[in-house]
Amino acid sequence: MTLFIITGPPCSGKSTYAQAHAKPGDMVIDLDRIALSIAAENTQHHSYPLSIRNTARLMRKAAIPAAVGHARKANTYLIDSKPGTRSRMIYKKNGAVFVELSAPLATLIERCRNERPPWVMQTLMAWWDEPDEKPTRRHA
Repeated sequence: MTLFIITGPPCSGKSTYAQAHAKPGDMVIDLDRIALSIAAENTQHHSYPLSIRNTARLMRKAAIPAAVGHARKANTYLIDSKPGTRSRMIYKKNGAVFVELSAPLATLIERCRNERPPWVMQTLMAWWDEPDEKPTRRHA
């Protein structure tokens, strides 16, 4: 079984990748899905308040050790847009396969404008400007 770490900027298809590959019994840790699980019914994707996003971050942080353990029994898909050095070390120690997703910046900007609330554009531009580490494996 495999621990997949899905990385990439906003609007690069991380959630879509996990949905397309996960099968019954697999685990998917996705901050946005967690946030929607604690938001009011019919809340639109990415349009919940910051208080819900912050609570979802705490829930995600608590779920990560369970996800790493679950990967010993079934595939686990953990979305971590831009893992830091410490997280990468922990993931690698647990045999993770990194799946880096991206697209040309113009495509990401267009998707962001069409599919996300305005605050996501700021996140996208900040993500793009910050340096990151190279993944161990790339997917298109």
